Amino acid sequence: MRVLVATDSWRGPHAGAGLDSKTVGTALARAWAELGDEVAVIPMGAAGQGFGRCLEQLTGVRPLCPELPPAGSDRWSASSRPLADYLREAAPAGTQGRVLEIAATPWRDGGRGACPAIEGPVTLVTTRQESERPLTGLRGLVSVEGRAEGMDPARMLSLDQQLCDWAQQLTGRPDAGTAPGTGAAGGLGLLVSALGGQVATGPEFLMDAAGAETTAAAADLIVTGCQELNMMTLEGEVVSAVTELAGRVGVPVIAVTATSSVSARELRESGLEAAMPLGASDAGPVARTWHW
Repeated sequence: MRVLVATDSWRGPHAGAGLDSKTVGTALARAWAELGDEVAVIPMGAAGQGFGRCLEQLTGVRPLCPELPPAGSDRWSASSRPLADYLREAAPAGTQGRVLEIAATPWRDGGRGACPAIEGPVTLVTTRQESERPLTGLRGLVSVEGRAEGMDPARMLSLDQQLCDWAQQLTGRPDAGTAPGTGAAGGLGLLVSALGGQVATGPEFLMDAAGAETTAAAADLIVTGCQELNMMTLEGEVVSAVTELAGRVGVPVIAVTATSSVSARELRESGLEAAMPLGASDAGPVARTWHW
């Protein structure tokens, strides 16, 4: 039997200071390995929530993770220039395979200030919400955040037009900013995409780096999990990414967790076969139940 383990980190009162994804995954994998099964472990984490450590464990590469200044009184006039200064020092132009981990930013300039320091393909790893954001248009940054702030409509139109003009300058298309992901990291996604890079979530990037699609397709069972399984963590980046992977390859997937408040119906709707409690920190009973 072949098993793929890709679980979130465990943090909370039952996990003490917390256990990273690889530690949890290795412990779970041991239970199946003791039954003679072949087990693969992929460390998983979202941007700002363990991604960098997981990437280093998986590939030996550390992502660029800048410490950004706090947001000022008006993020719409803030510049991404501090990112350019950071990149010039940490990863000069021409550095291959640059991975930039940014969960949130204090600017909304579409990456204009950072442009001089990004001359080639870069991978921007960010949160799922950010990775789905367009920069301009009715669902763009200005429209969504401006309305939430109660911004004057005239200023909203002006700011959105400025970003459209920037998209035109970068790509030759004023509507380029309406694509999902271009609004990621305050619009840095537009610049990254225009220069041949990609915008991804942490789990997406890690699974791609590990060749998870191929491994999952050859597996008989996929195991994911988190410290507490509830509706929020069920739809969280790691668990949802793993269940979606299992669905694509047609392999059953279970979640191993300390506690679960999710009903059987909600589990099935999410793609999970079951949520298995980890008794006394021993995964042996779970492995024996899901072994054939």
